[in-house]
Amino acid sequence: MIWLKLTVYCLLVELIAVLAIFGSKPEALQLLLFLSIHGLACLALAVLLTPLMAEQDPVTRRRLWFFFFGIGFFIPVFGMLGILISLLCYKYLLKSGGRTEFSTVALPPFMVESGGPGPGMGEGGAWSRIKAVDIPRQLRLKALLAISAGSGQNASRLLQLASGDSDEEIRLLAFNLYDRREKVISNSITQGLLALGKAATPDEKRDQCRNLAFSYWEMVYNDLARDELADFFVNQSLSYASQAMELGDQDSGLLVLIGRLYLRKGEVEPAGRAITAALEQGIHRDKVIPYLAELAYRRRDFAQLKDYFRTDPLLRHKPGIGPVVQFWMG
Repeated sequence: MIWLKLTVYCLLVELIAVLAIFGSKPEALQLLLFLSIHGLACLALAVLLTPLMAEQDPVTRRRLWFFFFGIGFFIPVFGMLGILISLLCYKYLLKSGGRTEFSTVALPPFMVESGGPGPGMGEGGAWSRIKAVDIPRQLRLKALLAISAGSGQNASRLLQLASGDSDEEIRLLAFNLYDRREKVISNSITQGLLALGKAATPDEKRDQCRNLAFSYWEMVYNDLARDELADFFVNQSLSYASQAMELGDQDSGLLVLIGRLYLRKGEVEPAGRAITAALEQGIHRDKVIPYLAELAYRRRDFAQLKDYFRTDPLLRHKPGIGPVVQFWMG
């Protein structure tokens, strides 16, 4: 191959540069001759090999050019030999057939999606209708409204995805519904802060702190805040929930909220204490099994995690967590 012949020529020029050092000329002239011929050989090698490795991307071409030139220039002779041997190994010795083992791995049950419209108008059925561009727009709009009627992260994310739809009417409606969802919760927080400032009795302050704790959590739960803003809402929710507890609110629902907030923050021990306190306050065990299982998973106590799932056989049939239970229970 021509590139291989030219690479060998570059190597021969490199040997000439080395021989120039051992001549009878003055040392300064010998060094100048070596650097000149050596640099020319390295430059030719870099110009020759760069197009073979990166044909289109200019940034990659530039980096490869400096890579080949640097290896050849700063490691005389052996640098070029190493590049030549590496290219030969890459070209001829590393050839192998296509790897097919991954094509036989089945998708986990909670990642399988249906190719056609779902039979119902839950989140899955509604989203499959929105994605199907060959069905009437009116049906797609109804599906979008069905999604907006739900709550939680899935509904918000589906609205965000729908805001990038190619249909302008679908796109505008999705953006409007998402924006309205955020404004409703923001107005609730604003009203709660105003009411807390006017509260005159401990009971009134306790109720407003409780409402603010849940309102801030709704911003996170509905995926209306990301990154630092989501962390801020989690801290605000935890702060107001703690204030409500200090003012005498020992409701089990508030304790579960505190447990979920600590789980969100990655603090396992205080989350476990809050969930345990909620159980002592009389909350039904089935309502906190997912959080107990998550606590066991964070502690890497997988045997305990499976024990929690065994206490509620119907959990495997519930949406959301059902496929997770089926995965762990086989």
